[in-house]
This record gives sequence, C-alpha cells and structure tokens, in this order.
Amino acid sequence: MNKLNFSSVSVEDIRPDIALIRMDCPGSSANVLNQTLFEDLDQAMANLMARDDLSGVILISSKPKIFVAGADLKQIVSNLDWPDKEIVKFCEKGRAVMARFSRCPFVSVAAIHGACVGGGLELALWCDYRIASDDRRTRLGLPEVGLGLVPGWAGTARLPRLAGIRNACDLITSGRLIDSESAEDMGFINEVVEKDALIESAVGMIQRTRTSEAFIHERRAIMEPVGDLEDLEDLDDLVLEFGKKIVANEAIFPFAPTVVLEHLVRTANQDIRAAWDSESLAMAQVWGSPASRGLLNHFFLVDRNKKFPGLVDQSLTPAKYSSVGIVGAGLMGSSIAKECSKFGMSVRLLDADQAKARIAVDNLASADVQVANDYGDLSEMDLILETVVETLPVKLKVLENIESSVPAETLIATNTSAIPIQKLAAGLKHPDRFCGIHFCHPELMALVEVACGPKTSEQTVANAVGWTRGIRKMPIAINDGPGFVVNRLLAAMIDESISQFVFGHSIESVDKSMREFGFQAGPFEIIDIIGVDTCMYAGRTIWESGLKCVSLVPVLPKLVKAGRLGRKSGEGFYRYDSFDGPPIVDSEVASILSEYQIPSNHDSNVSESDPLENQILAAIALEATRILEEEIVADFRDVDLAIIHGFTFPKHQGGILFWGDQFGWDHVQSLLYRMSDRDERFIPTKMIIELADRKTTFYANS
Repeated sequence: MNKLNFSSVSVEDIRPDIALIRMDCPGSSANVLNQTLFEDLDQAMANLMARDDLSGVILISSKPKIFVAGADLKQIVSNLDWPDKEIVKFCEKGRAVMARFSRCPFVSVAAIHGACVGGGLELALWCDYRIASDDRRTRLGLPEVGLGLVPGWAGTARLPRLAGIRNACDLITSGRLIDSESAEDMGFINEVVEKDALIESAVGMIQRTRTSEAFIHERRAIMEPVGDLEDLEDLDDLVLEFGKKIVANEAIFPFAPTVVLEHLVRTANQDIRAAWDSESLAMAQVWGSPASRGLLNHFFLVDRNKKFPGLVDQSLTPAKYSSVGIVGAGLMGSSIAKECSKFGMSVRLLDADQAKARIAVDNLASADVQVANDYGDLSEMDLILETVVETLPVKLKVLENIESSVPAETLIATNTSAIPIQKLAAGLKHPDRFCGIHFCHPELMALVEVACGPKTSEQTVANAVGWTRGIRKMPIAINDGPGFVVNRLLAAMIDESISQFVFGHSIESVDKSMREFGFQAGPFEIIDIIGVDTCMYAGRTIWESGLKCVSLVPVLPKLVKAGRLGRKSGEGFYRYDSFDGPPIVDSEVASILSEYQIPSNHDSNVSESDPLENQILAAIALEATRILEEEIVADFRDVDLAIIHGFTFPKHQGGILFWGDQFGWDHVQSLLYRMSDRDERFIPTKMIIELADRKTTFYANS
C-alpha cells in the first residue's frame, strides 16, 4: 500500500487503484487554504498524476466538523495593498493547484463532511464529483461577499455550470450557506449519504464513472458557457431581480455582491476560461476596498471573541445551567425568555403584575416558559435575572427579594443598562454571586455584556459567560461602570446627535447622514426604538455618575413630558402609524423643541468644515478611548465588537476604533479640538493625543 505524508496532507491507497487524500492542518481545528495546504495538495496530486495504475482519488478531511473552512484570511489581510497584478496572480495560483483535480487522468471525488465554504467549496467544485454527509454540521456556500470579497478560485465559473445561473447568483451574491440536501437539489452535490458511508460511496462513484468515462464528457461540458441560459428570457432581468435582493439584504454591504453579480451575468455566455479571467479582475476590483477592510476586521473580532470573551478566567469550568428565572415580564424579560426557550431551558417568568406575566407567557406559547406566582417559585432555578424598570430603588428591592428566596449557590444577575453593579450589590449579603448580564436586544443583537462588580467572584463571571454562550450569544466580560460599554457609546452618539439638532440641523438630516455612513437606523430613529423615556433615564444615570458623554440638554425630557415616548406610544422624534411601521416626519416635533434650537450658523466653525457624521463619530471615538483609559474592557477590540453587535454600528466600517484608524487619529484630534470650542467635554484624551502624535493606530500590530 502506497503512503505519502506531508505537513497537512496524507495520501494512501485504500484500494489498489484508488487513493485517498486526507487533509489535516496541524495545530488547528480547521483546514484552511494557506500556503502549506496548497503546496501539500499540489505535491500530493503531482505524485498521483505520475502513476498509471489509478482509477480515482478521494479528497476528504480528518477534521470532525470541517472539510475546508476557506482561504487563509490572515494572508489576505496582510496583503490588502497588493497591486492588481498580484491579486490576479493570487487567483491564478490557487486555480492552478485546484485544477489538478479536474485534469488528472482518473476520477476525482470530494467526500465532504462539515463546513465546506469559500475556497473549500471551490476546491470541491474542481473535483469531478461531490458526495456530502447528511450531518447538520455539513454546510456549503461561497460567503466571500460577507467579507467584501468575491470567490477567486473559479467558484463563480464552475458553480453556474453545475448548479445553474440562477442558483449561482442566489448563493454567491447573498453569501448564504445551505445544507447538503439543498445543495443536491441545486445540482452541485451528486449524492448525500451518512457520514460513515462517504468513502464507500465515493469508491462506488469512481468505479461507475471510470468504466463509463462519464467524467471525461462532463469535464468537456463544464468548459462551455452556462447551460441553462435558454430558460432565461433576458439576463438583464436577472441583474434587476438579484440587484433588488442585494439592496434589501441588510446583512451584507452591497459593493462586492454587485460586482460579482455583474461578472456572473456577463460571463454566462462565455467559455469558462474567459470567466476565470473575469473573476480575477472582479477580485482585484473589491480587494482592499474600504468595505472589505472593515468586514475582514469584523470577522477577526468575532473569531477572537470565541477564544477571548473579555475579563474572565477561562481556566474555570462554568456551571451547567438548564433553568432560569426572570423577574420582569416586559419586552426585555419576555424576549430573554424567548431566547432561552429556543435552547430548551426551563423558564419561570415573574412580574408584580401577574396578568402581564400570563399574557407574556401565552404570547410565547412555549411549554418551557411558565408563570411564577411569587419569588418562592424561583427557588429551584439555576440563574435568576432581574429585568425590571431602570430605577435604583425598585431594582434594589427586587434583588433583595430574590436573594432571600433562592439557595446560596444560585447566580443572581441584573439586566441593567446603566446602573453600576456596585450600587445594585450594596444591599446583597452575597455580592460575590451577583453580576450584570446586559442584553442589548435579545432577539436582534448577539452581544451580551457580563459586568463584574468589585466583589463578583471569578467563578460567577465564568458561569455567566458560559450560560450566555449556551444560548448562542456573544458575551464580553467587562469591569463595572455606569453604562458599561455599549450604552456609554450609544449615549455619546445620542448626545452629539441632539447637539447637532440644537445647532440647527434637522432630525432627518442627522439620521440621513448616519444611515449613509452605514447604520440601519439613524440616531433619532434608534431613540424612538429604545424609547425616549428609557434613553432619558439611562442618560440621567450616566450623567449623574460624572461621565462626560452626556450633557443633559433637556430635549428628551421635553418629549417625555409631551407624551412622545417613541414607537411604543406612536410618537417620538417621528410619528408611527403602527408599532412596526416606518418613521414619518412630524413637523410638530420641531415646534415642541424650537426653544432649544440655535441658528445653524452658530457652530459654522465646525459644521461647515466637517460632515455631520464625522462629528458624531468623533464623539463616539472619544468616549471609546475613555473606556479604554478606565480599563473597563480587557482589550481595545472588545470595544469594536461591542459597538457593532451592541447597537448595529456598520460591520463594513469595522468598529469605531477601526474607523479612527482609517480616518486618522490626527484628524480625529483636530476635529475634537474644534468641537471643544463649543464644549470642553470634547477635549481629546491622552490616548488620542498620543496616537495622533505618533501617527500610529490601534490595529497596527493586531
């Protein structure tokens, strides 16, 4: 039996005429198409192609959850400034290695189990056939547009010819992943079998197609233009159809999807070689774009959080929780209960208004969520989470009732958005088992801040982080402080947005500027979503703590007094015909708040020279550096992750500190000094001054 061993690949004959290539990148849970794996695959196939006794080769992974996870993104990030010719060469080199699987004198079969995405799927598409396991972990797709890139190793050329142009446009422009059965329906997976039958099925595929030489005919066919074009009346209609979908897809930035859609449609009538050349040029068009830089940074932020979720001792084993008691049946408490029930957790929902709790439970319609009649009904729960009104006396009383009703080992947490943990723990006998578990928006946002009070034990933090991960959220363990991270940054944005209104800019123009920057909703729309009164109370708590991100201009109290509380009341900074309806500009707001507005030329020194969004972003960046100087977080990257997943800072901008790096901290400093002429709160921090003086960045060495 012939055997070959390389660094990340091994080759062995499983039958006299069939070889098996196993991919297994050392020291990693994933196979990644880095230089080593490429070289090993190239050498392995070169050796096999030199033989004359083979009927076929099977490509498989030794990883339990991953076939190939895609390209080496670290290599891409380190070369974002490549000229076009180097980007084209990068694409051509990858295709040259993968092409061996379609040019060998024998049948090639990819036996896929686990994630097969991006470059991993492109590698599989170069094989003559693909067999995938029916395991739920087997997911396939070309998600490059989510990183501001396009497939570059013939994925955009081979997929349309295997799955049809419409399916290819759908998968590639959306970046979505699908299961193996869906891929089989589309036509680019040939068989779906049980995991343990992959190799046996691949052997059968080789024997059948080798004898019939069907693989030779199929190799010739794939070199031609896309075969299903006669079913389409007009390719222009395809561009219009998927162009609308791209614009409507808020999960992706439209630049890369638009580029790749144009390329897919334009090359559908061309042979595959022309499609390869066009694909390389499409990659060069998006490579190193501002959107791609931001999206790649976001990818690494999320990836890092999986290993380093902030200020938590990861040597500790978190307790396994299967039940949670929630005190407060409002929107937040009900939403958290819903998220917990998705993962089979037993939930007890308690509220001072039992009718309210019953309505919430009925609306959730889950057998796992039940009404608690009193605090005693929470005594058997593993974790108790308080979500009542954001008022210190009320929360203190509720927490006291909780502690007196549950065993000493029960973790008690608060969902407060602004009140320091130290203040809330003041009345507790066991502050070591108490922490903050702050959901920004349970159903829409993944981020959860696990806030550690000065007496919170390390085990309590580890338990809270573990529980949060158990319901598929993204925890960041942070130090205590009013507003924590997300609400301090949000307060800075809201406060400066209100200031821009005070200095004569319309509510709509402020919102428009931030939407154009990439936010899904403008600052005043966000206030209406959260609730004008909620923002007012949180802002007051932050202001009373002495933080500088809030000036307490009486705009919010004025609206609250007028009964305009946002979406929930039908009126806020905008008017709403229904809770889920679009915001409608309401001239009455300007009339109510007219006494607080100053003529627009009052602040012309700043506003004429600096776009609205830059002033708001500079205010947020200033607060971000204060958070770092106060050591609220373990690492600066936690701030950027928090702002993206805590209140929808646009992913393609990479985070507020990443934005500052791209904008230039010397420019941020100059802008802040100009803004400080109207308010000394904007004097730059020592951190910003040092960054500007040294002309360095946060991400220079990350």
